[in-house]
Amino acid sequence: MIIHPGLYVILASVPVFLGLLLQPLHLGDFFSFQPNTGHISPPRILLLTAHPDDETFFFGPTITSLIPSFSMSESVSSMENASDPLIRRFPQVYSLCFSVGNADGLGDIRRHELEVSLDVLGVAGDKRWVLDKVEFQDNINAGWDAILIADTIYKYVVDYNISIILTFDSYGVSGHPNHFSLYRGVSRLLAALPAGTRYPIAAYSLKSKPVIIKYMGILAPLLVKLKVVSSRAVDTLTHGTLGNFVSPVQPVFVAGVKEYRRTVSATLRHRSQRAWFRWLYMAFSQYMWVNEWERIHAIED
Repeated sequence: MIIHPGLYVILASVPVFLGLLLQPLHLGDFFSFQPNTGHISPPRILLLTAHPDDETFFFGPTITSLIPSFSMSESVSSMENASDPLIRRFPQVYSLCFSVGNADGLGDIRRHELEVSLDVLGVAGDKRWVLDKVEFQDNINAGWDAILIADTIYKYVVDYNISIILTFDSYGVSGHPNHFSLYRGVSRLLAALPAGTRYPIAAYSLKSKPVIIKYMGILAPLLVKLKVVSSRAVDTLTHGTLGNFVSPVQPVFVAGVKEYRRTVSATLRHRSQRAWFRWLYMAFSQYMWVNEWERIHAIED
């Protein structure tokens, strides 16, 4: 029996691709920017979402990277004032959801589903909030006032000493006006902060992708990781060492299989949202695997 040489290549490639899928990857650094407080402290990261299930459908790779496991999250939270600098720099993740998602009258149910989802993701109960205000109701046909959003965020930034804010970009991934209203609110907040506190806060937005790229599914993490591997190989050939490889400035979080499964598990807690197309989304959306971030800058208008 003669085996085609191409089959050997395919068989040899399988372990490589499996290895790439299994391991998570983080490029760039949210944490190089920290307030000059005079002491080592963990980064305090506030994730802003518009509706229950945003945290899993869009931000799962980042959350599962920042909170690698439940046990680690709990142990670090309990030792926040420990003397070990490595422990004290472990990020503290906060979540603020601006609505209960009551567009279909399911606000109470969706609020509970969000709580259970955040349990699965590992966000501590005292680090998460969901709003239910007239000004911020779930509405696909209307945006929210940027000034009111900025005022709302500012209270949490001050009360919890937030140093990094994460949210949607100016398109909001899906084009939902509630999503990109958060981006505008954060931009307005950065412009309105008093001079003494304006620069100790960094904000990042999740990059929206064209439809073809958005639904690459499992190819998305493979392509990102293959690009990194090839870049490091070229760097090694050029400089003779891996140590000279420079990560991109803009942060990227790529989930491994374990992280992807945790995001799917959290997503399934949103039982009221289990429409058929959401199963397709979990299978094919790159946002279940890859999050790319860009810096948000202050906008006056």
